[in-house]
Amino acid sequence: MSHKGVTTLSYPVRGPVILKYLGQLGLMLALLTLVPFGVSLFFGETTIGGRYLVMILALLILGIPLSRFPVPPSLQTNEALTITAMAFLLSPLVMTYPLLGAGLSFEDALFEAISGVTTTGLSVLPSVEDRAPSLIFARAWMQWYGGLGIAILSVALLMGQGIAPKRLVDPVPGDNLVTTTRTHARRVLTAYICLTIIGIVFLLGLQVESFYAITLTLTAISTGGFSPFNDSLAGLDSIPATSCLLMLCVCGSISLPLYAYTYHHGFRRLISDVELPALLVLCTLAAIVVGLSLGQHTNLGWTGALAHGAALGVSAQTGTGFSTVSLAEIDHTSKSLLMASMFIGGSLGSTSGGIKIFRFLIVLALIRLTLQRACAPPHTVVEPWLGNRRLEYEDLTRALLLTLLFIAVIFVSWILFLAGGYDPLDALFEVTSATGTVGLSTGITGTELPGWLKGVLCFDMLAGRLEVIALLMVLYPATWRERRTRTQ
Repeated sequence: MSHKGVTTLSYPVRGPVILKYLGQLGLMLALLTLVPFGVSLFFGETTIGGRYLVMILALLILGIPLSRFPVPPSLQTNEALTITAMAFLLSPLVMTYPLLGAGLSFEDALFEAISGVTTTGLSVLPSVEDRAPSLIFARAWMQWYGGLGIAILSVALLMGQGIAPKRLVDPVPGDNLVTTTRTHARRVLTAYICLTIIGIVFLLGLQVESFYAITLTLTAISTGGFSPFNDSLAGLDSIPATSCLLMLCVCGSISLPLYAYTYHHGFRRLISDVELPALLVLCTLAAIVVGLSLGQHTNLGWTGALAHGAALGVSAQTGTGFSTVSLAEIDHTSKSLLMASMFIGGSLGSTSGGIKIFRFLIVLALIRLTLQRACAPPHTVVEPWLGNRRLEYEDLTRALLLTLLFIAVIFVSWILFLAGGYDPLDALFEVTSATGTVGLSTGITGTELPGWLKGVLCFDMLAGRLEVIALLMVLYPATWRERRTRTQ
């Protein structure tokens, strides 16, 4: 746009628009906090309950006037990205206050809140079984609504970015980003709640105690991985219940809008999805290969190795972070294989982390295209395809960009951990787990971890959950001020 010799190169975010949606976020967070508030009262934990009440009132006082700002006719892409990033930056800060009432330091409370809201599952707590039930539930609840939030807000991250958003939403011609997001949200919410209820019912049917059935389901379907037991799923001591939870992890790593499409259009839509079979194949491969590696390099025995390999492989691929054996005891090969699974992650539009299977398939398609063009006669037109869709140039570049950004975040974080004197492979595993929002740990993460390295992991968790771009958008100066240049 130009005006009197001045050309506008970029549009900044509009303050009232950001404040309006942050106000709505505050109201939603206040509503969601009523659940852990009720749980704290149920267990008679009035100190934590009082903090929840103060937080709820503060969110209402701030959120009500902000949410009354006029509705914008349309939402800019940079505004959608900024709102998404601010949601995952501010929510943990708000939740830190009630967690302080459970006896955590500010540093550890913030870490737990970020790990919860980003559905990562890394924890600095040396033990959880001796903690207040309301804290155990709050961690699971944060992961549940954090997973729902990213699944809904993912459409805001992807709108206008090639074929990826077309897999997540079914926009009506003429709809803008706001109305499309609402349609997407309703579909995702319905699928998410149904899967959660099914998971709780199944675990109750397997004789799992109600409190554990609820908290484990909340963390499984959100692919979060927080467990009410010190030794994760090993504390459950039930093969049927563990298998059920792993199935829930797979369900959570499938694109949530796909459930709605299948319900409305039949299983043909489910079968035609390119990510679902890839997810199942990757989970199977991870389970088998990790199991074989454990059997060869550990003393678990082949039966135990294959069982633990299946649990770890599915947990890593889906980005959940549950474990059935201490990762400090497994071999280097198994750790390396798990890192590959954590890096790839689950489907777009799911609660899983990583670069996502769809982008991984795009990278493979680009490699195949390069080989095809090298073997084809001169002037032959060879176009990239993924399934029955032709890939656009922007799809290829965006997939490569996000993959490189993930690698860059992991590499820089790894160097910082090496500077802290940690074992190279364990350090790489830890930062990959944090950036992939998985939560599997070799034992590095804990209360004794230096504060600045906890900060590195917090950044990794946020960057991985927001897929880097949204976080960079908040830090980009042009996001907040108009950029102009004078022309003749």
